[in-house]
Amino acid sequence: MRMPEPTVHDTSPAACWTDGFRTANGECGAVLYGEPAMERVVFEAGRSCHPAYEFRISSPGMTAVGGYGRITDSRTGEVTSTWTDGHGTWARRAFASRADRVIAHELLPAPGRTVDTTLSVGTALDGTRFTTRATVSNGSGYLTLRGRGYEGITRVVAFGGSILASGTTLVVIGAARLLLLTRLDRYESSSPGWIFPALRAALAGLESDYATLFARHTASGSGDDHTQA
Repeated sequence: MRMPEPTVHDTSPAACWTDGFRTANGECGAVLYGEPAMERVVFEAGRSCHPAYEFRISSPGMTAVGGYGRITDSRTGEVTSTWTDGHGTWARRAFASRADRVIAHELLPAPGRTVDTTLSVGTALDGTRFTTRATVSNGSGYLTLRGRGYEGITRVVAFGGSILASGTTLVVIGAARLLLLTRLDRYESSSPGWIFPALRAALAGLESDYATLFARHTASGSGDDHTQA
């Protein structure tokens, strides 16, 4: 029996989330799709990989791009995308860590450029209404969502840049690189309060270094297919 190829190469971004590029850790997952100017991440909750909500990365300046490529590595679950413009090569990479139960997503600009983007949460993925919050604390931004039976929170770390909360969005300006750390968890339906303080504390305690998190992730599950739950 022929084994599947360990990597999948694509030369164009997925137009819809059902055709997106998936990474998972057995407890949650993420599907990445969309153009560089508006990349979207559908976070999945639970072992059933039920679509929970959509995270949006809006970068209006990313319009005149070429040479797009995306690689999905089933051995680690890492999804890497690159493209070029007049300034050079831009890159984004993401994986769902089993070791830390977190989805890490790093945005890297072309040489001499910065990451400037607006982060928000889509609230109409399956027609369910959500409650969202955007805050900045101790240099990190936090975008929090409470849905039906679960909550999700993304910690935003902008290296060398600034983060501003604007309503229910976070605006990142002038970052040399950007790290997004997301965790989802379920709550009891009878619980009136948010569980995000515990989630935020867990994210705040993680190293804000993609390479360190990735090394711990690969050491914990070598040989597994990390594109499956």
